[in-house]
Amino acid sequence: MFERERVTEAFGDDYVLPNKAYAETCASIGGMLWYHRMFLRTGDSDYVDVFERTLYNGYLSGVSLSGSQFFYENPLVSDGKPGRPNERTEYFEVACCPGNLARLMEQLPGLIYAQRSNELFVNLFVGSDAKLTIGGVPVMLKQTTNYPWDGATTIRLDPSKPVDAELAIRIPGWARGQAMPSDLYRFTSPEPERVVLSVNGQETPLAPKGGYARIRRQWQRGDLVEVRLPMTVRRVLAHDRVKENAGRAAIQRGPVVYAIEAADNGGKVSQVTLPLDAPLTSRFRSDLLGGVHVVRGPNVIAIPYFAWANRGRGEMAVWIPY
Repeated sequence: MFERERVTEAFGDDYVLPNKAYAETCASIGGMLWYHRMFLRTGDSDYVDVFERTLYNGYLSGVSLSGSQFFYENPLVSDGKPGRPNERTEYFEVACCPGNLARLMEQLPGLIYAQRSNELFVNLFVGSDAKLTIGGVPVMLKQTTNYPWDGATTIRLDPSKPVDAELAIRIPGWARGQAMPSDLYRFTSPEPERVVLSVNGQETPLAPKGGYARIRRQWQRGDLVEVRLPMTVRRVLAHDRVKENAGRAAIQRGPVVYAIEAADNGGKVSQVTLPLDAPLTSRFRSDLLGGVHVVRGPNVIAIPYFAWANRGRGEMAVWIPY
């Protein structure tokens, strides 16, 4: 085992969020299951927004791209020194995280959709096929998407016969100008961007209610719903009371939070700064880390946070001074 500082699992004061925080992988998994159950109880899309943020960031960072090494802790900054929490390991003395990671991934297909009578909720944008029954009518649903890299999603409905139902499609908070459903984080430019929703090629007015765009109609075999979400690169600020992130901002594209890692930035990132008005661009790199969207700025390259620590040890940071 690696030597570690003595730490305790405890609650801190409000807004005390150190970037070297414990952030246990199992905690992210427990949180996701709780968010899902709270959604089922309330129908509130805020819980699914936090579920999605955790899924693509805090949860996914817990396992290496090879699937064979794991993080117990998931810090938001690393000095690159040997040992935990800067390196994933194959085994822990308390090996709860690997089993929970696998269990949650096995559960994920059952968390994409939800149904209440004749309402069908599309909560996550994941390529999938689903079989359900609405008003006694068997319905096949197929979702096609390259999310989270691409904001385009197509949903095809194939009822065995015409059926009246309401399709509720979650419009993520980040696409509505909301970094987090609380005051903890905010975008530097909070204005919502244009989300396009169409049915059988005809654009449909978008008026999200409770975070969902709702389409009520008689569905026919082969009906196609298309959703296009903006994938602009944005900067994220923490609440002013989060002292450790004063003068720092993170990078986000879609639901994915980014990090700068030594491997892409000359071997060090601890002295990197990135002005808030710095132009940022993104492109897909199929040859990097199994295929990821990379964000570039002046003298800076950022990768999805979940993919860090897959190329050996090195400095890493999510919150970048500006």
